[in-house]
Amino acid sequence: MKIAIFAARSTQRHYANKLSEYLRHMGATETQVFWYKLLWRTPYWIPTLLTKPKGSFLEVVKDFLKVKRNTPAGLIAGGKRFYALFPLKLLEAKILYSVYRNALHKQSITHMVIWNGLKFRQRIAVMAARDLGIPCYFIERGVFPGTTTMDPQGINFLNTIPRDPLFYMQQTSDTDPCPKLKCQELRPSQLPEHYIFVPFQVNTDSQVVMFSPWISDMFDLVKKFQQAHQTLGLQMPSIVFKPHPACEQDYSELAQSLNKDDSPLKIISDIPTPVLIQHAEAVCTINSSVGMESLLMGKKLIVLGNAFYDIQGIALSAANQETLCQKLLEFSNWTPNNILRHRFLQHLKAHHIVPGSWHDPDGQHMDSMSNRILHYIGAAN
Repeated sequence: MKIAIFAARSTQRHYANKLSEYLRHMGATETQVFWYKLLWRTPYWIPTLLTKPKGSFLEVVKDFLKVKRNTPAGLIAGGKRFYALFPLKLLEAKILYSVYRNALHKQSITHMVIWNGLKFRQRIAVMAARDLGIPCYFIERGVFPGTTTMDPQGINFLNTIPRDPLFYMQQTSDTDPCPKLKCQELRPSQLPEHYIFVPFQVNTDSQVVMFSPWISDMFDLVKKFQQAHQTLGLQMPSIVFKPHPACEQDYSELAQSLNKDDSPLKIISDIPTPVLIQHAEAVCTINSSVGMESLLMGKKLIVLGNAFYDIQGIALSAANQETLCQKLLEFSNWTPNNILRHRFLQHLKAHHIVPGSWHDPDGQHMDSMSNRILHYIGAAN
């Protein structure tokens, strides 16, 4: 057994070096950190440029261009300025595939650990590994605050978490307490008495680019609710949006437009997200981690995109404009299945997360992560 840990950022490389040591200490035969910048240095990948992947580079490049389109500059230009990049990124994808495939093959790698797996470089690395029959294991920020995810299939919507409600209802209830988030802040005066909280997401994140079939960006998200308001009229509930703090997009003009009249749609930036969740009647999200936080706080949830927690009985689902209007009318009379939600959260805690953040790992976290990886490898074998 020889495990490669693929790192595409310096923070990932630092963590990979620690993880490599812990895996060897726990019995992994051999480990190798794959720092992407060093994989070019051998020329042996050049002859493999003619090797055709089993999958297609086209979708990878298209999603990369969607990311570019969703940048502030791309949204202003309508995305057209990035069309010229297509042949260049296609060539880069072919070269990266040859580099990664050659490195994996030459070093006799049997398993690969990788972060996220949905970014441009990582997707190409996963393609190369899987074409060689090498299983991949994916690390990402955990579905609970302060945790890390390790999954043998993918992250976010691509993970292995069961989507069938019966799976959870047939499980024996664990005596371990159900995870919860608490926020006991007083209601800020600028919040409506009754409202649905709708968090913005980062426009360039894979959650929006790959797993949001009918909403292209946050401007489009607002537009969908404006259209719902036109349809529902006085029945439209109050909506509170909040920009994502990590998004580079400037929403100041949009905020001025929404906040200056008596529209039920408002943008509020200066109230912490947990407080907005706490006082909301429900939360509506494409597929944000705020959706998980809402479940942990016992809130009603409406899901607009592809999300692993979009499970009947746990959340309401709106896959188009018509069903969005329906759910905005129905949510107040809908009650989630609390037993189902409880068992779903217990399952995530027991089987899907590793305690501690990979950004600041302690020894306990490294032990848990190494054990989880070796468990999956053993189960696969």
